[in-house]
Amino acid sequence: MNNIEKLIHINRQKLNEEFYFRSLIEEAASLGMIDEEDVENVQYQCLELLKHRIEKLNQGESSSVRVEIAEKIMTSNLYTVGIWLKTMDNADEAIKEIKKTNISLIYEKGRKRIHTKLNSARHIHMMVLKNLLKTDNYTYNATLNDGINGFFKIYNPDYEAHEIRITADYPLSIPVNNLAGIEFVLKYLENIYYENMFCACFSAEDIEHVMFGYSEDYKHLVINIYEIVLIVAIGCKIAGKKAFDLNIMPVHRKITADKLFLKSEEEIEKIVINASEELEEELNINNIYMKQYIKNSLPKVISSIINTVKLSTYEHVFISKKFQELNRKFKFDYGIKMEDELYRSTVQEITQCRYSSDKLLIIKRKIKSMADMEDLLLEDELSENEINAVLQGLDMIETAALARRHDFREENKSDFSIEELKLRNCLENYITMQEENQKRLLLKTMDLMED
Repeated sequence: MNNIEKLIHINRQKLNEEFYFRSLIEEAASLGMIDEEDVENVQYQCLELLKHRIEKLNQGESSSVRVEIAEKIMTSNLYTVGIWLKTMDNADEAIKEIKKTNISLIYEKGRKRIHTKLNSARHIHMMVLKNLLKTDNYTYNATLNDGINGFFKIYNPDYEAHEIRITADYPLSIPVNNLAGIEFVLKYLENIYYENMFCACFSAEDIEHVMFGYSEDYKHLVINIYEIVLIVAIGCKIAGKKAFDLNIMPVHRKITADKLFLKSEEEIEKIVINASEELEEELNINNIYMKQYIKNSLPKVISSIINTVKLSTYEHVFISKKFQELNRKFKFDYGIKMEDELYRSTVQEITQCRYSSDKLLIIKRKIKSMADMEDLLLEDELSENEINAVLQGLDMIETAALARRHDFREENKSDFSIEELKLRNCLENYITMQEENQKRLLLKTMDLMED
């Protein structure tokens, strides 16, 4: 019998988290846990607290204010009381606290807890700013810089504890609902912190190119960047490719479509969940809270992908990168070559690998400059398939620079070595297979580069 859990009367999920104290009293009264006399006693104590707070506002000179101000202060008081009552093990315990402790004392405990939450919010905001995405999206920057800073400047926990007084315009993948005041801001910052942490697994340039692929006007759109990046990354995993570069091309979209075609909603859900687990492994995501945030984001992602399969609109969800137009000449820096001895030992290490995947891993880990990368691609040690795999790991500027120096458009090829011809052929094939707008931009970038 000792193992039987204690009966809990009030279901916390039925309570309004924003107006917790008020909904708690109403639910307890409906269940007969407090009687009419208890309710009247609580109301009297709340009025006494209101009188005291107004006197303090008026510095003891008067207990009279306009009705709308009194209502706002009362709402603030009740919110603060609710903040403390939420710390109880369960709602039944909160009712016991109300019965045995004066409301004014509960208010003081709630006020201290608000102070603690306010410090926590400032700390998390500082961490968010350190890990801010490098994006030109106006709403993102305005909310996380000016908006949140504005909240801390004007938040008045003594008389407007329930207020936010700002518009958190940047939407989260998992919206904060049913919370107010510092609780809303704290939860909002926690969510954006994990969204930023996930996006930090990718380069800012890759994210910008994905967003530009989503919309050339994305800078002015009210959209959630994390969610778009997450879907593209999951699309990469469904297509059976690495997600670190967020590079979904038409061939990958076709593979994804083939895998999802004629699948039931339950099967699609399983495919997406498996892809997200593979993604976490690739990105080495071990933070349990971040993993939980991704998990909580999946229902919306799964719904979006299911609709995509039904409508065959894969290009609207599994977005390909797009690059802004370039209009002026520029010079590409190939970087500094490593010492000859180190380079030769690296090439030897690559040639000793049996599997292409191992070769590519060494290249990614040890080849740090495009000068060394160019030399390696001209070695007779990589197959065309391996060269193509290396090219997929380069960004658009790097690819264009390489193609500019080894221009496959030149007609006179009689003086070229076998290795040079192989590289040019690989570059031509790689650029040719790009989507039309990306291919056009690559060719234009090549022409804008100075020799």
